[in-house]
Amino acid sequence: MDRRVYVLLLVLPLLAVFTASPAFSETMTVTGTIKGAACVINGTACADSAVDPKVSLERDFVLVADNGETYFLSNMNRGAKQKLVNKEVEVAGSVNDKSMFVHNVDTMMMGGMMSVWNWDQRVRNLRHPR
Repeated sequence: MDRRVYVLLLVLPLLAVFTASPAFSETMTVTGTIKGAACVINGTACADSAVDPKVSLERDFVLVADNGETYFLSNMNRGAKQKLVNKEVEVAGSVNDKSMFVHNVDTMMMGGMMSVWNWDQRVRNLRHPR
């Protein structure tokens, strides 16, 4: 094989990896509601609150934006998303297609928006546990 072909075979996979990384995704804030992924995808009735029995049937949850777009919240655990089911939230993060790497989640509390989940705080707690 020609040397150019070898270089191309080496460069293309690296280019694919780097363009799919969070460094190349768009950072934005999305306002919407957390809902069960299966009910949104299948178009069935979603849980009304975090204590609704339908929540236990959901494997994952998505952010349904006010404009109708849906985003999978890739770095939040299921329990954190479950607590926010059917609540209005503002999620700041890096969006890559239909997936969002979440930096911060705010929800309405005590008459104003308050942060209820923060990636930097999670990382800090892992590095320096109390």
